[in-house]
Amino acid sequence: MNVRRVLSKTLIAVVCTVCASAAMAHTVSIGYVPGANTGEVTFYTGSYHDDVGVNEGALTLTGTGGTVYGPVTVNFNIPSVNVKPAGLIDGVNNCYWPQDSNLPLDCTLTQDPGISGGVSIWQGVTFTGLKAGTYSFTCGQTCGTSAIFNSWADGTGTVTLTGRDIGGGGADYSPVPTLSGLGLVILLALTALVAVVAGRRFLA
Repeated sequence: MNVRRVLSKTLIAVVCTVCASAAMAHTVSIGYVPGANTGEVTFYTGSYHDDVGVNEGALTLTGTGGTVYGPVTVNFNIPSVNVKPAGLIDGVNNCYWPQDSNLPLDCTLTQDPGISGGVSIWQGVTFTGLKAGTYSFTCGQTCGTSAIFNSWADGTGTVTLTGRDIGGGGADYSPVPTLSGLGLVILLALTALVAVVAGRRFLA
């Protein structure tokens, strides 16, 4: 038996197994949706791994470009699910690292880059006290403690949150005013009064 050949085949097998595992099990996307309360944003990371299990790792968020915040690090605490969280829209508020893991995060991709068949699970974390602005995040190896949620790329990037991305409307959110029930009644009454007055003038 050729010992060198056996060792060579064994090494190749190990390397291939590691590579396949790496390609199949990484965080490749990050997205965000407004939280339930004022100033909250929930971030989700998506992995190609298909095993829903315990939460892993943490996300660090820091305000940049005049946005004062953090750095704040919060452990992922929203249980992983295999259904895409509501509100995540690819190319809008859900971003992907390209197939070339050396490239930066791309928030213009309208679908996953198909590195290994598509994102299969998501885990989440909610940050509080946010306002509209630009934030840098760090996920990287802190994104997960195993291959399931370790980041595909370096796990860093920036996101710009508008008031509409933040729970409660954020700092630059100006909702369209709505009439209360009483206000609507008053408006209808005034409209009717104007119509009556205009009708009398026309008849006169």
